[in-house]
Amino acid sequence: MATNQVRVVVNSLEDFIDQVIKSIVLDITANLKNAPSEGGTPVDTGWARANWVPQIGTPFSGTAGSRPRAGTRTANDSASTAGIASVVTQYTASKGPAHVTNNVPYITRLNQGYSRQAPAGFVQIAVIKAVINDLPKRLGATPTPRGRQPRDPLTGRSIPRRG
Repeated sequence: MATNQVRVVVNSLEDFIDQVIKSIVLDITANLKNAPSEGGTPVDTGWARANWVPQIGTPFSGTAGSRPRAGTRTANDSASTAGIASVVTQYTASKGPAHVTNNVPYITRLNQGYSRQAPAGFVQIAVIKAVINDLPKRLGATPTPRGRQPRDPLTGRSIPRRG
């Protein structure tokens, strides 16, 4: 293969990898921002859900906005929206890893099952769903190997497929 042809193949692979990583980051963020009934983050004020911030290179530090009063659901998600836009328009592997971060002080407790709105491990489930269900659909591939239903590694239960 000629040098130019090799470069074209390498460039194509790099572009494909960038698209895969972008897709995974965006799908993880979307899964986590879904309603709790759809496997997303539990909501009281919306602050935890608004703080899923994708970022290129380094994880987002701090929190986005301040915690609103309980029951208001008026959290500012501008940092998350800006992070999503940045990943969509600027991400390439050469800029470093892509992160999805949440720094609200109680996010670990929520993920451990503190809220009845979401099961323990909802963050891991959102990641697995992005990789096993969402990505293959974007790529036009069979979502699971040999037609098996993907399982949540924490509970052993089947992970529902998106229709």
